Amino acid sequence: MRNRLAVSLASALFLWAASCMPAAAESGGASLGPFEVLGGGTHYLDVGAGYFNVRNHFDKRSPAGRIELRIGKKIAFVGPAAGLVANDDGARYGYTGIYADFAYGNFVLTPLLAIGAYHRGNSVDLGGPFEFRESLELAYRLGGRFRAGISLAHISNANLYRVNPGQQDLLLTLAIGF
Repeated sequence: MRNRLAVSLASALFLWAASCMPAAAESGGASLGPFEVLGGGTHYLDVGAGYFNVRNHFDKRSPAGRIELRIGKKIAFVGPAAGLVANDDGARYGYTGIYADFAYGNFVLTPLLAIGAYHRGNSVDLGGPFEFRESLELAYRLGGRFRAGISLAHISNANLYRVNPGQQDLLLTLAIGF
């Protein structure tokens, strides 16, 4: 419960801080000293590979992959995203949500809040199909339109169901802008 609350509060704080900055231009964004809120313009296809359920239920930990599309057309600094996470145990989680990009030099921090549907397969029981996802990705701009990074995400049902163990996935990522 504390982890979900901490991730949710951190994401809300980032979004609130960005909303206090001057309005972001479509392509440029806004800056506050060395920090920058990236505006819209570039779409990203972000792929990741790592592990599903890295923290709980060690017997249910499994290799996982993710594909995510982040639309570059944003309202102020917030844009839509959709993705799919799948693991070797047959679990799949499709989601849609919102994200923002915050930069410091070549580093980009991307919080994402989403809702989606979970299919268990032979993986961990998350309680039911309707689940929430919070993620935080830290990436490094490689030049051009490429970013390489690491993503930590949490999926849970916020106690909508009797069972709510939650799960965390940890992925190495590569984002390709277009």
